[in-house]
Amino acid sequence: MADSIRPRAEWAAEQQSYTSYQALDAQWREDGQRLRMRHRRHERGRQDHRRKWLRERRQELARSLSVEDMLRDLSTEQGLSWVAMSRMLGVSVPALRKWRRAGGVTPDNRDNLAGLVAFLRILGEAGVADPAQWISLPVLDGYTVTPLDLYTPLTAVDLLELGAGDEQPATLLERLLPEWRSTHKSEYEVFIAEDGRPSLRPRS
Repeated sequence: MADSIRPRAEWAAEQQSYTSYQALDAQWREDGQRLRMRHRRHERGRQDHRRKWLRERRQELARSLSVEDMLRDLSTEQGLSWVAMSRMLGVSVPALRKWRRAGGVTPDNRDNLAGLVAFLRILGEAGVADPAQWISLPVLDGYTVTPLDLYTPLTAVDLLELGAGDEQPATLLERLLPEWRSTHKSEYEVFIAEDGRPSLRPRS
């Protein structure tokens, strides 16, 4: 009799153990889903905060600074080259020099100019030591694409996320430049030369 009961008891124990593990696994999945949802809410909240920060700083600068002041801030205070400035604003270097001498800037261009000043200032406040240098460095080692290549008024918040360490470089590139792996692979690497500026050398 004991021999016939024992297998049933073992079977019941196995079933109970199986059910317990199954329930525990379901609980882990449920907890994981809650954590992912909380993380997504946190990310959206952080991005909304930075979007508002950038917008309000841009509006403040557009009200308080002249075009000449903003250009001086970018070139002298931030150390941004005129070529980099023209690329990020989508206008020619001669046009920028004309703005500095004679004004005549459209409201949209003035807003974009204030937005660029705000972007670089907030990058510094978010922990990037040298924003003008940072935008010229590759987003990901082994590839040529830089923040300067990716910057537009619409991508400024994404780049702030990257600069603050809250966005993974590969994730950002997949979203903003899907073909980056095939079109921007580099045979050179960037290093900081003795003069403190980024330079290129062949990969070893």
